[in-house]
Amino acid sequence: MSPHFVSRLLASTAAIAVALVVSGCATIPGAVPVPTSTATATPTDPAPTTTPTPSAVPLTFGDFTGDQLAQICIDQTRSTFGPDVTFDTESTRIERRTVTPEWLVIVPARTGGMEGRSLCTIGGTPDSPVVEMASGSIDELPEEQIQRLIRGENEGTNP
Repeated sequence: MSPHFVSRLLASTAAIAVALVVSGCATIPGAVPVPTSTATATPTDPAPTTTPTPSAVPLTFGDFTGDQLAQICIDQTRSTFGPDVTFDTESTRIERRTVTPEWLVIVPARTGGMEGRSLCTIGGTPDSPVVEMASGSIDELPEEQIQRLIRGENEGTNP
């Protein structure tokens, strides 16, 4: 390489680095952003107060808790998966159906390195649950099919 080429390369690299720092595209570790405006606004209205809102997900489903419905579904479908199956009860989806049994329960599962789900319709009481449909599958379950199950349509078949 010629010395002229090396000096151009170094100058270009330095120019790019300066441009990045000046434009704010690069950050320096430990640097704290500093506002560029010094104007401050004085609020004329008091700060709004926040009222805690209840959780969007109910903790109970009729006489059942979410954990009870998930466990009933897991118990009914565990044998449809391999022995290495794990269930993600924290991500369980529970929907109120417009028909009986009242609850559609979908519990995500993982088996054999594949994502799956347990799917159940459950009614009755915690002491005497009624499970009408229980299946475990690694097939996708489209939202349209979930909505059909909520309405009690086309149970047991995919679209």
